[in-house]
Amino acid sequence: MSIFQGINCFTEGVSLALSPKMRPYVLRPALVSLVIIATGLGFGLSYVEEFSNYLISSLPTWLGFLEWILAPLMYLMGLLVGAWSFGLLAAIIGSPFLGELSMQVEQLKTEPVPWFKQIAPALMRELRKLGYHLPRLLMLVVISIIPVINTIAPLLWLGFGAWMMSAQFCDYSTENRSQEFKQTLKIMSRNRGATLGFGACVTIAMSIPLVNFFVAPAAAAGGTLLMQSLRGNHNA
Repeated sequence: MSIFQGINCFTEGVSLALSPKMRPYVLRPALVSLVIIATGLGFGLSYVEEFSNYLISSLPTWLGFLEWILAPLMYLMGLLVGAWSFGLLAAIIGSPFLGELSMQVEQLKTEPVPWFKQIAPALMRELRKLGYHLPRLLMLVVISIIPVINTIAPLLWLGFGAWMMSAQFCDYSTENRSQEFKQTLKIMSRNRGATLGFGACVTIAMSIPLVNFFVAPAAAAGGTLLMQSLRGNHNA
């Protein structure tokens, strides 16, 4: 599957999440995202202000003209990075709701399980995902501080962010089938173009304030559609 098919699955996920049929399953994860992102950004931006003031005060006099550039730039970076980071955190915490949404997208005929009974298994699965992501994240941090090599760091970060977001939101479909997380990675690895196309859309949307409140349920729906397509593509 091509990168464009991954992008198409994301847009279809957005449309599906906005449909009246899915609205009851979208509301709860969207509210989780709203609370966590708004709280996190409100808390985090206060530190951005302190860091910005410190940076500006440490500038030599002859570079004082940069003050009007650095202050808004620091806020913009803090807003984008914070929105992405807290959006991912909201997806992890809201995983029981997103798993329920994924099951509705697939219309799996399984016995309903109350969402509060899904909390412990869902969070344990999220910890397994973190065990996969964190070592690679640490490696990227190291690469980012090594001179010369770090020139390719922005591309690596974009690729890693896209891969991680695909793994996060495509895995709900695998979890619904009581399969291990490694099965999600196996399917993704066979279809890297579509996987990265979908993940890039989620990564960009997750970094946009206000939009990111809705991204998690839309991405869960789109990731489920993508996994259906990937399985069908492999079986074909």
